[in-house]
Amino acid sequence: MQPPFRSYNPEMVHEPAIYRLNEAIMHFGESIKAIINEDFGDGIMSAIDFYCTVDKVKGADGKDRVVLTFDGKYLPHTEQKAANMMSKLPCKAP
Repeated sequence: MQPPFRSYNPEMVHEPAIYRLNEAIMHFGESIKAIINEDFGDGIMSAIDFYCTVDKVKGADGKDRVVLTFDGKYLPHTEQKAANMMSKLPCKAP
């Protein structure tokens, strides 16, 4: 049994909805990162344990609007030190 091949179609980036999502993240990404750091500290939102919901609401002008909710686990930055590496084997002199 072969493991599944996980990839994406690079042409998908040119699809208008995907392009606009990417554009929005690139435009607002630095501000979103700053808010995450301000509220949680130095770290990231995991894309592994991650959920996304898409909702439809009416705007103040009565037109349809899209609400995207990204729900990812917060992963704080941790300093990794060699002294704490449990799998580290003792070095043998040559």
